[in-house]
Amino acid sequence: MELNTPKPFENEIDIKEIIQTLSRYKWSILFTTLIFFGGAALYAYFSPNIYKARTTMKIASETARNLAGSDFMSAALGSDIVELDDEFALIHSRFLAKKALEDLDIGTRYFTSKNYKKIELYKDSPFVVSAELLEPDFYGREIGLKPIDENSFRLFIKPSWKEKLKYKVFNYFKIPVQKPLEYDEVHQYGEKVSTPWFILTIQKVYDLTEETYSFSIMPNDRMYGFIQGGIDAEPLSNYGSIVSVSFTDSVPQRAKEVVDAIVNAYNEEKIRLKSESANKTLNFIDSQLKAIHETLQKSATKLQSFKATHVIMSVEAKATTTAAKLSKLEAKLYEINTRISILENLLSYVESDKDINGIDMSSAQIVGPVISGLIQKLQTAVSMRNTLLIDYTELHPDVVKITEQISHLKTMLKESIKSALTGFKSRKSELVKRIKEYKKALHSLPQEEQQLTQLTRDFMVNEKIYSFLLQKRAETAIVEASKVSEVQVLDPALVPGSPISPKRKRILLIGLMLGLAFGILQAIVRKMMDNTIKSIEEVEKLTSLPVYGVIPFLSSKKMKSAYLESLRVIRTNLEFLANGGRSKLVTITSSIPQEGKTTTTYELAKIIAKGEKKVIVLDLDMRRSKLHELFKLPNKEGVSTLLAGKVSLKDVIQHTQEENLHVITSGPTPPNPSELLMSDAFKRLVKTLMTEYDYVLLDSPPIGLVTDAMIVMRMSDISLILLRAEYSKRDFLKSINHFVEEHELKAGIILNGVKASSRSAAYGFGYGYNYGYKNNYYT
Repeated sequence: MELNTPKPFENEIDIKEIIQTLSRYKWSILFTTLIFFGGAALYAYFSPNIYKARTTMKIASETARNLAGSDFMSAALGSDIVELDDEFALIHSRFLAKKALEDLDIGTRYFTSKNYKKIELYKDSPFVVSAELLEPDFYGREIGLKPIDENSFRLFIKPSWKEKLKYKVFNYFKIPVQKPLEYDEVHQYGEKVSTPWFILTIQKVYDLTEETYSFSIMPNDRMYGFIQGGIDAEPLSNYGSIVSVSFTDSVPQRAKEVVDAIVNAYNEEKIRLKSESANKTLNFIDSQLKAIHETLQKSATKLQSFKATHVIMSVEAKATTTAAKLSKLEAKLYEINTRISILENLLSYVESDKDINGIDMSSAQIVGPVISGLIQKLQTAVSMRNTLLIDYTELHPDVVKITEQISHLKTMLKESIKSALTGFKSRKSELVKRIKEYKKALHSLPQEEQQLTQLTRDFMVNEKIYSFLLQKRAETAIVEASKVSEVQVLDPALVPGSPISPKRKRILLIGLMLGLAFGILQAIVRKMMDNTIKSIEEVEKLTSLPVYGVIPFLSSKKMKSAYLESLRVIRTNLEFLANGGRSKLVTITSSIPQEGKTTTTYELAKIIAKGEKKVIVLDLDMRRSKLHELFKLPNKEGVSTLLAGKVSLKDVIQHTQEENLHVITSGPTPPNPSELLMSDAFKRLVKTLMTEYDYVLLDSPPIGLVTDAMIVMRMSDISLILLRAEYSKRDFLKSINHFVEEHELKAGIILNGVKASSRSAAYGFGYGYNYGYKNNYYT
């Protein structure tokens, strides 16, 4: 028998198959979606509202001066260029957080529960706790309080599940461990509660209306971590000096107060630094003034003494001009020598690996903005490294990274200082050369004129330097006296009215989408892992054997008519079976048990008998006989005893309630069913029955288990292979063509237990039904 090659699965996306898969697993998809959506709803409900208080401020900034054309004392006062990264580091620093805490009182926190949600009572607690003593182990630990009446309350501490688990594990392994603390005592309001762990007093402010409260105590100066965790600063533009400072918190009022405290602390710190810088500058100028003043007095005394003892008629105009130029050059030389001295000291200090924070910025700024900027960055990096080393070791990645940055900055600083030194020394050599030239010109004057010119020049140089220092001292004194902050608050912080998170609608939408996605994903995975046949379309794709019928899943009495109609379709298809007009020998088998083979044989036999056909059914499944139970017949004698020659044919033929329908049950289970079916006695039995009945139906064992089915299938006019939807495996159906072709069998397919509508259901009986599913009626 030649069969066509079965149609393979298409690689294209089968929209219909996708829809069928989603429909088949719709309840699991819905359940998964509801689980995710419910989880998202719970998360959205229990997540506390987070508020953000924000302020904007302008940090003073001016364009850097061109120091090459300005005097060195202007550099000493420093430029006003702001490194915003440094300012942000200051705002995030523990130092500023501690300074801000001086204006805050947030260490003691109060809580209660409403609608299963934990709520913090900031400045709205009906009681106040003051602690005289608190062990460090109790820092931040919640202590419960339950009101009893107007005068008393119950104070309790319960160990957490982690503490309980730790204690049980350690105790189980005999490891010494301290038992978790439990405390439960009744106290009076205003009473001093003394325990080995804490001493505190609870004062009642007004009536406690909630069932339970709780509070936690942390020393106020240790709340810097709380502030650092919520504070944030960012520029409003890439090149501007306006920054936004914000703080996120679950309590809107506290968020506003923390922002205000941070901004105030920042202002005070900037004023302090500015005042300190001005004081250093004043000290520097005063020391220079003292030395120049003494020199100026000496120069004036010498000049007056010389004029009193010598009579000089006139100094040539050329000599006067030369002296003036010489005084300017020597003033410049004084400036360069000062810078060279500072640079050499800086280089020596840096190379000695001393603490970089020891460098006086008022001196460093004299030598230029590049070097002073590098020193500021280096000092900031060193401060950050010292802060990190409080919590981490030197091998921590962040510490290693900033250590490498410090090393790189030091190298850059050394190179910059050396480069500046080279430049200044070069300028000094040129100045010295020019000064020598002017001095040589002065030497050509008469001796008394030379001496007068020298004294006049010295006096002019010292007078110019002295006047300049007096001017800068006055300017610096004004700066120090003003103490005006560089920070201008543009938009003060307000109490936020609405939370920034959680975005509850977004959370619900994400939960819904994730649930739907995971639901569809699990449906696709289950579909891929499911190796069972689902529909008649799959049967058509996997085999070219003719389909004799599609039997719906019998789930209720209402489905009985559709079920019987499908059997009538099979009966009609068998009527058209070409076998020369003789009686029809039909074998009904399956791939494995529980596919409905015996039940289908039972119902099909009754349907054929009602069509005025004489039918006999033989139960050849002698190992798992079930047919006699459906017909409610005894099974003492049957096929096994007949083929063994123990009884005659008339002794085993049993009548049923249906007219024209007879049955030969399997009889007692023999030790050799296959040998009995291969015997000549079985062939004679079938030949005899074919002469007396229109239809001989053979209820055969499953093909996949024993060889009994193969014997009877070769004798049959048609072998109906029964498959059960969502139960029979595709692997069997894929190999059915080879099986039929190899043994030259005439075979057809019956798909049983179809629960889908449309084509799968309509295939066998002409119109569709919506079949339910009930795991019964399959034997």
